[in-house]
Amino acid sequence: MTVVYIDSVFALNALADYLLVYSAAQLAGARLRRLRFFLAALLGGAYAAAVFLPGMGWLTVPPVKIAAGVLMALAAYGGEPRFLRLTLLLFLVSCGFAGCVLALGLAAGRGMPMENGIFYTNVDTRVLLISAAAAYLVLAVVFRASARRSGAGGFLVPVTVAFCGTRAALTALCDTGNTLRDPVTGRPVLVASAEKLKSLWPPELGPLLTPHALRAPAQTMERLANAGADIARFRLLPYSAVGVESGLLLAVRLDWASVNGKRQERLLLALSPTSVGDGCDALWGELEGYKPCR
Repeated sequence: MTVVYIDSVFALNALADYLLVYSAAQLAGARLRRLRFFLAALLGGAYAAAVFLPGMGWLTVPPVKIAAGVLMALAAYGGEPRFLRLTLLLFLVSCGFAGCVLALGLAAGRGMPMENGIFYTNVDTRVLLISAAAAYLVLAVVFRASARRSGAGGFLVPVTVAFCGTRAALTALCDTGNTLRDPVTGRPVLVASAEKLKSLWPPELGPLLTPHALRAPAQTMERLANAGADIARFRLLPYSAVGVESGLLLAVRLDWASVNGKRQERLLLALSPTSVGDGCDALWGELEGYKPCR
């Protein structure tokens, strides 16, 4: 007869679940909310322990297991704009993790102590960590290769922009598809949604830099000149996008910007009249040397 220690079941599965929700968030470029991931891990550990309690065998039926996974995803990623993608990725990472655990166990000449996908005795912690790392690396290679083919970088970085003594905080997506460059310095141009920059402008400029006004950037440039703005700080940038006709964006020379802690003096900021994407306020066309938000 197999003896099951509930505390070991809870601890092992909570550790595994934390690694899973963390890895899925890393791969998706989502914000790494460690406290929420810890809560999701506790829920996963509690579910695993409950399976072995008398009369709780119904928890192992597939619909209930899926519901438990979705509950974990809600605890970890609830409120994220790409919640469905993160949930599907969590299930994919879980499958990869389980496969790596099984493969390592067979390679070691012994099976893994699992029942209905749940660890129930003392699993070698090294096997657990190596399995999580292997699953993460395999999926990371797949995702990065996909990103190279699609031209998308795929991770988020914190950004602070400063203009005339005022600052605004943004979240930018590192996107190699954004090839917009400053014609003066050759540096990447930060492209941000105008809706997220309302607090950045002085009172006299705010009414002139609304999303509606920026749909006609040439006319907005004219109005800025008529209003006595420092027009030397503004310029019109030509752009083109896949499936979209070419056009112009109004851009402004910032005092400075900090992109994931790297200060950029007098960076050019292009103002988009529309949202630039789900889960981000801006696009940054440089990947090398940057890491995802922590």
